[in-house]
Amino acid sequence: MVHIEVSRTVAKDIQSNPGWSLVYGRRKVGKTYLIENFVKHDAYFSVRIDRSISAMGVGVDMIDDLGVFLRSVVDLLTRGKIVVIDEFQRLPMNVLEEISRSHPSGKLILTGSSMKVVAEITGRNSPLLGLLRPFRIGLIKPSDILKNLSTTLKPETAIEHAPLLRDPWTIPFYSRSFMKDIASMLPLVVPGLIGEIFTEDERQLTRTYSSILALLGSGMTDYSNIANTLHSRGIIGSNSSSGVLQFMKNMVEMGLLERTKVFGKKKFDYSIPSFPIRLFYYLDSRYGMSDREVDYREYGPAAENLLRFGIEEFVADALVELVGGRKENLKDTEREIDVLVTMRNKPALVGEVKWGRTTKKDISAFLEKVEDMDCRKVLVSKYQVETDEVEVMTPDLLVKASSSRYLGSSGGIVQS
Repeated sequence: MVHIEVSRTVAKDIQSNPGWSLVYGRRKVGKTYLIENFVKHDAYFSVRIDRSISAMGVGVDMIDDLGVFLRSVVDLLTRGKIVVIDEFQRLPMNVLEEISRSHPSGKLILTGSSMKVVAEITGRNSPLLGLLRPFRIGLIKPSDILKNLSTTLKPETAIEHAPLLRDPWTIPFYSRSFMKDIASMLPLVVPGLIGEIFTEDERQLTRTYSSILALLGSGMTDYSNIANTLHSRGIIGSNSSSGVLQFMKNMVEMGLLERTKVFGKKKFDYSIPSFPIRLFYYLDSRYGMSDREVDYREYGPAAENLLRFGIEEFVADALVELVGGRKENLKDTEREIDVLVTMRNKPALVGEVKWGRTTKKDISAFLEKVEDMDCRKVLVSKYQVETDEVEVMTPDLLVKASSSRYLGSSGGIVQS
């Protein structure tokens, strides 16, 4: 088994923030690991469901009395220390109010996974309103994952494995039989991961959220069809798409879904950005993985086929990060473009991802699809292609560009 440790640029942002911070995102996205290993702190508290508190850096391992905990936190902040409180939303509001009175002393870092974390902190009745800078932790950035993977893997292998490893919970299980090992774990991990996201008073909504994710993962992307399906199954009371959209927007905020603008239209597509989560729902819809034990020989070809789409989407995200623009979708009956990055509502880069052999016919077909777009035209190819018609980016060039986090205006690598 290969040991992989991924450093993330967001840790530097949290570290350099001079004031108090709110770090949030769904479970198993690496918040605790990031704070414990890459953000300096003097004391670390973790609030459990029963409101007992594990502690590090204060001379005891466990605190059962909220009064003792409160006095310890206030004392540390008053002395200018850096204090982390993990799963802070489990604390009573009066405790948070007392802690807020220490502002701006010290540096407080709150972390939470609940769907209501941001709403509670930004609500007008919150004692912490305006005192915290928010940092949403999602999937690992393409530049971060490629920079770290490329130290031990070949560039093409790093790109092929990145879609799975961007979701941090998969990293400890990295091995030679990576896809097979991760896929076998999905029925055990994903349902629990989704179910744990919601706070206790939201448990009744878990079925709705999970059902939406299942339909998206199975390939149903139109939210009107999703609303009709959920209504026919008795999961929601109305088939109005507006009701479903609110659930989907909530999941976007927590990083469970991604919202991508449709190019040239006032419309958005919704998708599951985590490849392992999407893989579970995709395979479950076809093979019933959550209800029976399925041999990899049965579902392996489908998983490998979906990975090709995962690589395409990862490359799109990598190019969006490098260009510094906005990812948009252009996939309809008339044409389908793998990568479209816009700047100020105009195309800045269009790309085609070819992870097999590329022919001159492929290049001509790509250029024909994008002939009306006055912007950079990039072919991301696993193998070197000799052509003057389009800008070619091989895996080694993409890795180098990601390491410098900048893509030159003519395809060259520019150190930032």
